[in-house]
Amino acid sequence: MPEALVERAPQVHCYKCGSYRIFSVCHHCQKPMCQEHTPFAYREAGKLVRAPSGSAGEAAKPTSREFAGLKLGRTREAVYHCEEHSHVVRGGLIGLILRLLGGSGASRSALPLVPHVNTVDILERLSGNVRLENGKYTSTVEAVTGQLKVNMSANDGRMRLQLYRKKYRLPESNPVEFTAGFVLLEGETGLEFLPGQQAVLTDRTGVALSGDSADGHDLFPADPGRTQGEWTLEVGYELQDNRRPKDIPLWLVPSLVPASDRRTLEIDLYWNRLGPEGRQLDIQLFDRIELEVPSDWGNVEGCSPGRVETSQSGGRRVIKWQRLKPRDDDNRTPAQGGNSRTLTIRFERPITEESEQTGVGTGDSTPPEGGDNKKKLTLSGTLETTFGGTLSGLTGVGLYLAGGGRGHQPEIKPQTTVTVTFDVSLRTLRYQDDRVIPDENNADDHEKARNKVDEFPEVVPDYRTVTELTNAISADGYYVKSVVEHPPYRDDGRPNVVNRVWDITGRRYDGIFPIDFDINLRGDEVGQGTSSTFSGKTVAQVTVKGSYAKGTTAEREKAEDANGAGANSEGSGTEEEDSSKELLKQIEDTWTRLHDKVTQILATRAAFASGTRAIAAPAEGVVLGEVIEQDDDSASGAVIVDAGAFESDTASARSHDGAHRVADLRKQRQAADDAVITGRISEEIYRGIIARIAAELTELRESS
Repeated sequence: MPEALVERAPQVHCYKCGSYRIFSVCHHCQKPMCQEHTPFAYREAGKLVRAPSGSAGEAAKPTSREFAGLKLGRTREAVYHCEEHSHVVRGGLIGLILRLLGGSGASRSALPLVPHVNTVDILERLSGNVRLENGKYTSTVEAVTGQLKVNMSANDGRMRLQLYRKKYRLPESNPVEFTAGFVLLEGETGLEFLPGQQAVLTDRTGVALSGDSADGHDLFPADPGRTQGEWTLEVGYELQDNRRPKDIPLWLVPSLVPASDRRTLEIDLYWNRLGPEGRQLDIQLFDRIELEVPSDWGNVEGCSPGRVETSQSGGRRVIKWQRLKPRDDDNRTPAQGGNSRTLTIRFERPITEESEQTGVGTGDSTPPEGGDNKKKLTLSGTLETTFGGTLSGLTGVGLYLAGGGRGHQPEIKPQTTVTVTFDVSLRTLRYQDDRVIPDENNADDHEKARNKVDEFPEVVPDYRTVTELTNAISADGYYVKSVVEHPPYRDDGRPNVVNRVWDITGRRYDGIFPIDFDINLRGDEVGQGTSSTFSGKTVAQVTVKGSYAKGTTAEREKAEDANGAGANSEGSGTEEEDSSKELLKQIEDTWTRLHDKVTQILATRAAFASGTRAIAAPAEGVVLGEVIEQDDDSASGAVIVDAGAFESDTASARSHDGAHRVADLRKQRQAADDAVITGRISEEIYRGIIARIAAELTELRESS
């Protein structure tokens, strides 16, 4: 069988056992070590320990003297070694000999520093381009890069340098190598550091915070009045090929707002979660949304959201939003998973084409002979967004001191920014009018009975009905924006009757054209002698609203120009009429599909209810769950009475735990059996009901 190589992301692990829980690193070769394989680096209360506990009366002392005499503090002087570099540098004669030989770099460690790490930033950048032309989107990923940035400060760098020179008898003219610790990558590191960066460790899973004191390094300020040095180390990297996205997760859907005299533009920003399945990133912020539109459209008279800046650039108007949250102003999450944001802009003049002359000299408004005077209708600009997490899989870093022990860990929030330039052709943008179904003035709606409301006896318009309905239509690709229950009220003339009204609103897209819908459920919840047993009646009405085209903007302008010149435009609207008919059909088909789904769900619930009520109550002394034999002159067949069916009538209204749900599902299954036997529902509907019940029972058993 053919074999395929799969590029795996490396992960920092203990060099001895492979554990990902790193406790220390060898300060010579930076080999990671887990706690079990970390050597003893301190002596505390007469015992060797890996790290001081802080509870012993005697202060912990490092077992190695490599950093002695530099006033780092006992807990910072300890050093860790792998097996290959395991050694102990002691005082006395050996220490004296090393100091006498201090001029040789081979006999001494680099100057250890312990700066304060202020911030660690992990930022990956994805850039690309998105185009919409002739109703089709194309996207191109141009670059994916990353950067690790560590900012640190120290107010004792020069003092430590002087102590180090004194310890090893180094002249002032000699540059001194220093180390401020090490950074090891955490998580899956599907990245490759850019070549030529000396800070990158040999195994390429981290960086060294090191350098030398020459040339006035930032940690050793030469200015006598400047006591604190500050240094930022920046290391760049690229992603492994299998971590690079193949397309851009952002796009725009423009449309003209109906009845706005072509002056109001609505732009829906859409995005997907970034990255492959299993480690996808969520959007956090629109850092910048910048639109460029023709100046011929005039000033911006209104927009939503309202925090907008406008300016002029290169003969085009620039409209800019900054730091915009991916939510509407009313804090609703628009779209499932929060993946859309709507911008609305109203202009001073109609949205029309602008002239674009080619081959024209600067300051010359007349095209030369052979020049091309084009027409264009475009929306261009830039989107900058921030996603939480990284594409590489990098989740953070571990900071280790110069001796290899764990250091101070600042809060780290890895992020990915996506910068998209876009160029959207509006020549296919439709000049629209509204089509509302049902429409009292539309003969076709009357003929097809779209104006008629649907009634479902025995169905209670409660949250269970609404939940089942919204789940079903969401599964069919309808985006539910809001579910609103109007305040219920009691019928003064009928005790035990509560009137309920619900509105379910949302949107569906056919291509790039939005179609809005509203499902209105209203009806009665009627008590049946007890406070917890209900019946009811539900009335449902589906309304759909969409914008249909009277041709594209370019086509309409062409027709208007022809009419203005006195030309006969009859016969020139064939393409326009075809487009209009297609969109109208999409709106009508949406109403039909949604209406069929709503009536199917509610009819099924009605069948359940009527089937349950057809079950005879057990006679006195009959145990619930028995098979009751019919009388000889009875026309009905034997009835299997499920105890759960009766118990759930009273208990399901009070409790929603698993046991009552199982009983309710059994009741539904029995009612479905009765309904299909008596012909109230079809075999197809019956099979769908039984499959749904079986799936939910399985889910309940797995979760119990």
